[in-house]
Amino acid sequence: MGNSPYDDYDADDDHNGGLDALDLAAPGAEDDGDYGLDAFDIYQPSAPAESDGTAELSFTVTNPPGTVAVSAFFDGRVQRIQLSPEAVEEGEEQLAAEIVVIAGLATQRARAAQFSYMLEGMQDHGHDSVDTRDFLNRSVGLPSPEDADAAEAKVFATRYQGDHD
Repeated sequence: MGNSPYDDYDADDDHNGGLDALDLAAPGAEDDGDYGLDAFDIYQPSAPAESDGTAELSFTVTNPPGTVAVSAFFDGRVQRIQLSPEAVEEGEEQLAAEIVVIAGLATQRARAAQFSYMLEGMQDHGHDSVDTRDFLNRSVGLPSPEDADAAEAKVFATRYQGDHD
């Protein structure tokens, strides 16, 4: 193989790969890392704002056996689902159904907190509490805290009537 028709190596070739012609830097200049891209810094995501120390409100409901706990944000979105080690003893479909039921109760609990918050705010502005409660329940569709308590009691009584610790 010493008689290759093309010899890629030539001892006289010492030009660092042939790219020296593209080096536009001034002779003897050092690379300072400034490539002229600073103008694009405005498109960088901003640093997260400093926390004011207040944690976002969440509302947690745990099933009576303590195997599933679901936390919901103030707006009703599910924040976190926690399962105890005993939760794996349930079948997959049963566990999924349990999570859905408890998540629904946590969401309802959060929406009841919205009800209370809005009721208090409207009362501060001089609105009648009876009319406001009716408006929040019927027009806005928010459950009262009493409605949320009743729904939780009903679900717990029917789903866990045979469970006793």
